[in-house]
Amino acid sequence: MHRLLRTVIALIITASGVASAQSLPPKLVAPGVWFLEGDAHAGYCNSILIEMDTYLVLVDPSYPGRTRELMDEIPKLSPKPVKYVFDTHAHGDHAYGNALWTKAGATTLAYVGVRNEMLRYEPQRWQAAMEKREDVRALHEPAVQPPMQVFKGRKFVLRDSHREVDFLHLGWGHTQGDGYVWLPKEKILCTGDAAVNGPRNKLWDANVANWPKVLGKAAALGPKIVLPGHGAAGGVEIVTGQATFLRDLYAAVKAQINLPLNQLKVTLPQRDANWTRPDMSQHIGIIYAEIKSGKPAGSLPHAWQ
Repeated sequence: MHRLLRTVIALIITASGVASAQSLPPKLVAPGVWFLEGDAHAGYCNSILIEMDTYLVLVDPSYPGRTRELMDEIPKLSPKPVKYVFDTHAHGDHAYGNALWTKAGATTLAYVGVRNEMLRYEPQRWQAAMEKREDVRALHEPAVQPPMQVFKGRKFVLRDSHREVDFLHLGWGHTQGDGYVWLPKEKILCTGDAAVNGPRNKLWDANVANWPKVLGKAAALGPKIVLPGHGAAGGVEIVTGQATFLRDLYAAVKAQINLPLNQLKVTLPQRDANWTRPDMSQHIGIIYAEIKSGKPAGSLPHAWQ
């Protein structure tokens, strides 16, 4: 009887989505480079750990709950300290762990557009996250901590005898602050949410028309390994597939732009299946607004959903 009861309880928990779907074990993708795939059920993004001569670079700290996991996991991979933590963009699932890392002695780093995005949208988004997430509430902070160090222009470089790490801004795609991390020797590209593997993107802060052009610049680097902000690692097909999906979706909406929004019927080619959501209405509405206004969607008044 007790065994049956335990089984029923376990099934109920699993069906309700409460069961812990833990972040996957670290994956070594090159010597001294680990892909740390976050638990999507907890809202976590992926993170990447890069080992230098005397220190470590972490790409995307994610939410505070994930940061605490990473602080336990990283010492098992390398005894070196985390010196830099890079925010690929300003969204909470990528940057809300910043304060924990600075308290631990790391320097948070980003393209200047990330700080600008935070100035524009915070603390409203932080406060909304506090209502939903215990890990954000537990920090007892009034707002997200912006990156301590920012770079302007196209590139910021860290280099030692071990490797070169290029932090790139290629243009306004997913957000105005999009930053990529490029390892030229290893041909590894970390994309944040500029390119994801699966139907995982939100478009409200985007310049949808420009986004595929930016991804074209990323693909032109010639990456052999692509580590996306969400979803499994892969190759350059993640970048090119994301770009094709966005072009196809934009073109489909534009072809019907003279119709009322509620009359649009958008069907995408099979090649876009990996990025297509069951309900595409939000994406369609955002692109419709961008085309109608003649301005990037992210420049229009909008609420984060």
